[in-house]
Amino acid sequence: MFTLLYWLFLYFLLTIPVFLGLALLARLTGSAGVRRAAEVVMLTGGAALLPVVLQRAYERPVLWPVVVLLAALLMFGVVMHVKAYQRPS
Repeated sequence: MFTLLYWLFLYFLLTIPVFLGLALLARLTGSAGVRRAAEVVMLTGGAALLPVVLQRAYERPVLWPVVVLLAALLMFGVVMHVKAYQRPS
């Protein structure tokens, strides 16, 4: 399990510069496809971080508010991403 959590955390760390690059590219070009790709990268990074924080919360109960906040942000992001597909870009 440690190996899986290690790779999930590494994936989360790699999504940060990828998201920033895609967001910058989307801002410069105005491309809706690139913007949505940046959103997907951000959401998958948050989803990858959730099990890592959840495992740490079992060791330190003070982290449970962080787990709840991360899960709420992830759900909010998914809802906003799905709503973006329902309206024209």
